[in-house]
Amino acid sequence: MKIAFLTEMSFEGKIPETHRNMRTEFAWMFYSNADHFCIRNIKNVKEYDKVFIIFPKGRVYLSAEGSTILEGHNPSSELLDIGLVEQLRRQSNLEVNYIQEGPHWWFTDYEVLDQIRFYNFVSECDFIFAHNESDTSYYRGLFSPEKVRTLPTMMVDKLIQDIQPTGENKVIIGGNFARWYGGFESYIVASEFNLPIWAQTSHAMRKNEKDIEGLFHLPRLEWVDWMKELSKFKFAVHLMPTVAAGTFSLNCAYFGIPCIGNEKVDTQRICHPKLSVDVDNIETAKNLAKRLKEDSEFYQECSILCKQNYHKHYNMEICKDKINYK
Repeated sequence: MKIAFLTEMSFEGKIPETHRNMRTEFAWMFYSNADHFCIRNIKNVKEYDKVFIIFPKGRVYLSAEGSTILEGHNPSSELLDIGLVEQLRRQSNLEVNYIQEGPHWWFTDYEVLDQIRFYNFVSECDFIFAHNESDTSYYRGLFSPEKVRTLPTMMVDKLIQDIQPTGENKVIIGGNFARWYGGFESYIVASEFNLPIWAQTSHAMRKNEKDIEGLFHLPRLEWVDWMKELSKFKFAVHLMPTVAAGTFSLNCAYFGIPCIGNEKVDTQRICHPKLSVDVDNIETAKNLAKRLKEDSEFYQECSILCKQNYHKHYNMEICKDKINYK
């Protein structure tokens, strides 16, 4: 079976097992032995059986009252205008699948015409692959329920198998101080450990975030280097309200790092069931942090459980079956 992936990335070709930046979309491509093409250049997508499309989100200003596309322009508008699915099917009699990118509601930040275009685009696809079970009811309400499936976040651990976690007395939070990542809430909960707190550096990092007492930042890293750094932590907190792919919780589970996080994210709920909370329930999250710190048996239980759940639910064979569904 020949499979193609379309994303906004410009390269063409396959993803090797030794790719150093093995984010989840690259893991999907690897497990399906897919060829990647830029979504803006689909003329070579011929003689394939299936194509998976990860549609570019476009950047927006986020506010409590509403959002406006940067510079008043949605960079994906032209893609919504060209009849992408129809073009692909003209070139090859293939199955066209949409893979969720970011939270399921992202497209509702588009201008109204683009919201309708995006809805029509997804409607034309044969199947819709959601990140989490909590996303499926949304898509099944908008589209034909039988079209909706889940595609889990995946890892390829070829380059990280020899990393030995050290469990140093420090805690990492999963995002910066933006509503999208819930960095403020994660920092408050992480403070219960009374240990150095570290965060990743992302595009959402606030100007004065580095001035926060007791908070340190990892630089932007390739995935392999990120995993090396992550393996040094003993605790993790990721109260990100935006329900997306859940790579942080999965990465933590791989090393047996207990992570307090959003119960609506599959990787969190499945791998860390005793540490999954409603992200607004800061009280429970703080109590869990205190218990992890003070109760060594509970810590060991959560550490062993998340690693076992990773191998049970996210092993290579399960990943292959999910992406190469019949």
